[in-house]
Amino acid sequence: MKPRTFVPLVALVAVLAVACSRETASQTTPAGDETAAAKTAVRPDRVPLLKSGFSDDGLQVILGTDDLGVGLNRFGFVLISTIGFVTEPAVTVSSRFIGDAATAGATMQTAPAELKPWPYGEKGLYVAYLTFDRAGDWGIDIVVAGPESSRREAELVVNVAPATSAPAVGSPAIYSENKTVRDVESLAQLTTGSLQDPDLYQATIAEAISSDMPTVVVFASPAFCANEVCGPQLEVLQEVKDEFKGQGSFIHVDFYDNPDEIQGDLDKAQISPTVLEWGLPSIEWTFVIDRSGIVTARFEGFATLDEVRDAFRRAM
Repeated sequence: MKPRTFVPLVALVAVLAVACSRETASQTTPAGDETAAAKTAVRPDRVPLLKSGFSDDGLQVILGTDDLGVGLNRFGFVLISTIGFVTEPAVTVSSRFIGDAATAGATMQTAPAELKPWPYGEKGLYVAYLTFDRAGDWGIDIVVAGPESSRREAELVVNVAPATSAPAVGSPAIYSENKTVRDVESLAQLTTGSLQDPDLYQATIAEAISSDMPTVVVFASPAFCANEVCGPQLEVLQEVKDEFKGQGSFIHVDFYDNPDEIQGDLDKAQISPTVLEWGLPSIEWTFVIDRSGIVTARFEGFATLDEVRDAFRRAM
């Protein structure tokens, strides 16, 4: 029997939030839930990136993975200086819980951050794996090592929720009935991008998970990938699909349900029901699902070909 499609509570909240204003949310939300309310009071494609100010060393941190929960997290960020993107290879991050005066300032973990270069330009996302043992506000201290033992530092404060909004690693994938080529007259009704590969729209997520093969699902709107942590994810998906053709399912779900009607005006855009069903709080995601229907890897923001390829191999 095919598992039933269900809508998690967080997706239902997101659907309702689309119709609510920030003012209404602030009037009905307890003070302790203000951070969560801020993330759901507007459409997920209109939530601004979390950015620090410029440090004394001239660095700005832009968070690429805002959906953080208690446990192990892929923590991604971009570094910008006054002259452009920072791509120094030696970067470390340290975390400290600041939500409790008794433990504020104590370093919980220090980890290396590996630069994941974009396939074009002088740009990349730094990725570290951090474990947060409690919900609340955390300070992230970032150190960039330069030549002759020089160093530059920056800081960002992030909020860690009790659980992530989007499906976490180790959780069951959602058996969504997203639109496929069977439901439309042209691929322009399925993607905002110019790369229109019909192979990526042959199966629903539910069908792919039920096929007893691993699956890669990319949620992205290629024509509206404009922020600092968004990259050519659809091209990565196509490369992985071509490399492992016949060994899995590879699916693109556009962030918008009506790509052919937008015509460059996002006020006309309707969020995909599948995006809401998966509880996605930001605009670009990649999930790798194993043969048993379990999420084995998730990437918020741009994920490189190496990252997605390695995650797919582990799921095979």
